[in-house]
Amino acid sequence: MNLRKDNNCMNFFVFSLTVYHLMYVCKTETKGLHFVNICTHLRVRDVSPEVSYVVSWSGEQVPSATCQLGFAGPVGDSLYSRSVCFDTISFLVKDCGVRVEFSEEGGSKASNYSCTRKSRAWCAGKDHVAYIRLIGANLHPSNTSSFKILVTAEKTSTLLILKIGISVGLVCLSVTGILVALCCFKKKKKRVKEAELEYTRLAE
Repeated sequence: MNLRKDNNCMNFFVFSLTVYHLMYVCKTETKGLHFVNICTHLRVRDVSPEVSYVVSWSGEQVPSATCQLGFAGPVGDSLYSRSVCFDTISFLVKDCGVRVEFSEEGGSKASNYSCTRKSRAWCAGKDHVAYIRLIGANLHPSNTSSFKILVTAEKTSTLLILKIGISVGLVCLSVTGILVALCCFKKKKKRVKEAELEYTRLAE
């Protein structure tokens, strides 16, 4: 009986965390972009905490010597700023004539990756447009090469937003803690009553 009460307390706590996680996940969307299909599309795509992209290439021959994809996060204001970030899911480039370049518009940051250097996590400067360039894949197909790169917008909050977030988080934790404490208190109170009844029966 007491074990069942303990399980109920724990299950309620886990359920609360699960609901919170699902509410956050449901607000996000990840879109797929394949270099062969969008090589000639020069538009800059918007990235946000709610919308991210997975950019992929599977070794196909592309129509241009340099294929370029641009990404921009919402322009920061007094409350926050954003940086577009590239995070490598997989990177297997064995064709040394092919290069991948991460760079930013109007900035000095740029990194090149190839058969001798694997890509890694990279972020543009705040409020800069970031680019992924596929270079040298127009000559022939490369069946031994492929990559997948996750594109996200990293949000940097000011002290005001940080305080609000911490306050909301503390309130949620406090409510959850109170509910768990009440559940456990009721369980303990019941144990005491059961012990008193048992003692009374033994005394008689």
